[in-house]
Amino acid sequence: MTDIDPWGDVEIADYSATMEGFGIEPIGPLADRLPDNRLVRRGIVFGQRDLETVLDARDRGDPFAVMTGLMPSGVFHFGHLAVVEQVRMFQEMGAEVTLCAADIEAYATRDVSLEDARELVVEEYLLNYVAAGLDLDRTDFYFQSGAGNDHLARSKLFSRYITENEFEATYGATSPGKISSALTQYADILRPQAPENGGPKPTVVPVGIDQDPHVRLTRDVASRYRETAYVKPASTYHRFMRGLQGGKMSSSDPASYIALTDTVEDAKRKIDAAKTGGRASVEEHREKGGTVEDDMVFELLAFHLVRDDDELERIRRKYESGAMLSGELKQIAKERLETFLRDHQEKREAARPDVERYLAEHGFGEAT
Repeated sequence: MTDIDPWGDVEIADYSATMEGFGIEPIGPLADRLPDNRLVRRGIVFGQRDLETVLDARDRGDPFAVMTGLMPSGVFHFGHLAVVEQVRMFQEMGAEVTLCAADIEAYATRDVSLEDARELVVEEYLLNYVAAGLDLDRTDFYFQSGAGNDHLARSKLFSRYITENEFEATYGATSPGKISSALTQYADILRPQAPENGGPKPTVVPVGIDQDPHVRLTRDVASRYRETAYVKPASTYHRFMRGLQGGKMSSSDPASYIALTDTVEDAKRKIDAAKTGGRASVEEHREKGGTVEDDMVFELLAFHLVRDDDELERIRRKYESGAMLSGELKQIAKERLETFLRDHQEKREAARPDVERYLAEHGFGEAT
């Protein structure tokens, strides 16, 4: 089975093999039970585990939830949008939303102070989440450090239901900080089912496949814990958006991503420098065409900037046939990116009073 480190750099060469190794099912057979969604149609959201439990609850009119966490260790970029769009989709379906700011994990595993984590959560995540469509007033948002005694006590009680061998088999070498963070994550994932939140209910966790180790062990805890009849959490899985230079998109490498707070000018410069699937010369490109699988600009269009499938397919055909050059593809991306960023950044600033009000009303103080 492929080793996956949820705290390290993960690149997936073969999604099908990874799905088979970890028991992840394709999402395609359930697509007609979901709202029409670009990420699902295009195979960006590709897998699921037990999603039927959530959809069945929705169809019965029973409570169900979506839970996600954010890691405050860097800026919010296009690679983060797939999770936000899924959370928004489930919220619009009627799911209760739980949003965890993983400040304890950032402190324990990423060397980020609690104060810096708090500032990043507000400026880089909450404002962008709301600008991207999350209804914060219908969301249970919390910081791990302020989750409450019952929540943190549960995370310690859960340690009884995971063995050292299971930890090592799932995570490899572990430090005390990682063990503590993992146990806290199990409490986070199961928080929507806590007695104070209405008790057990189907819950889906949208994740990249790098976070699947946490999901798997949380499911083990849920099935073994005696004090509460938890429903094993479901999950959905999305493909990693690659960096602008190819390879992994990394928050530590600004050249690999476009942040949603980048200026239009800086974003366009990153597009100009991005890796393409074009040929070495115009003549060769006209003859052989571009390779979209190797083109990071096309990937940005496919993930987020071109919403119409027919238009994306026209761009693909022109590029692969050689009728469209890499420079022309980049020009399309820059025009779409400018429109996207200007609109999103206006929504960010419009969201600020609502975010500050929410934080104040829920005892978090002012956003600073």
